[in-house]
Amino acid sequence: MDVRPLYRQAADSTGRIIDTLGDEQLAMVTPCSQWRVREVITHLVDNRNRLLTNLTGGTPPAEADVRTGFRATTEALNTAFADDALLEVPYELLDTQYNAATALFVDFADTLVHGWDIGVAIGLEVRLPEDLARAAVKGISRWPDNGTIWGVNGLFGEKLPVDEAASPQEKLLAITGRSPQWTPVGR
Repeated sequence: MDVRPLYRQAADSTGRIIDTLGDEQLAMVTPCSQWRVREVITHLVDNRNRLLTNLTGGTPPAEADVRTGFRATTEALNTAFADDALLEVPYELLDTQYNAATALFVDFADTLVHGWDIGVAIGLEVRLPEDLARAAVKGISRWPDNGTIWGVNGLFGEKLPVDEAASPQEKLLAITGRSPQWTPVGR
């Protein structure tokens, strides 16, 4: 499976939400208890910059606005991964050697889920593209439950229980530690 189209679609979906954000919305709380909207976007930008630095040796110029930074790093990553050879470059993630395609998959899943986080934080009813949610669940669920993928210090939050008949979006939210019923306090 080529992860690049999935990544582009997730980045576009999340980018459309980020593009609508007003300055005051950057301070809103999110399902990521330690982060506000601004910090979620900063996290996405930082992850992309780390990936770009490790794979290409460079990043786009830093942007003062996290919204612009999201678009700049997305574009830079898409440009870098246009080179098929980059997919097989070794990449270390959580002290384990993978390839860059796996690192891009992690960024795809992270981007998709954080798009939901940002959207619900600002009061949107976010419907993730079903094919993307299904692909993310399929890939994430293959990873070993060895203490580095899920939990406080893992890539994703602690898994939540979910019904087998749940939608792909509900399954993705649960496997990444999110409740589909989350709403900001007071809303």
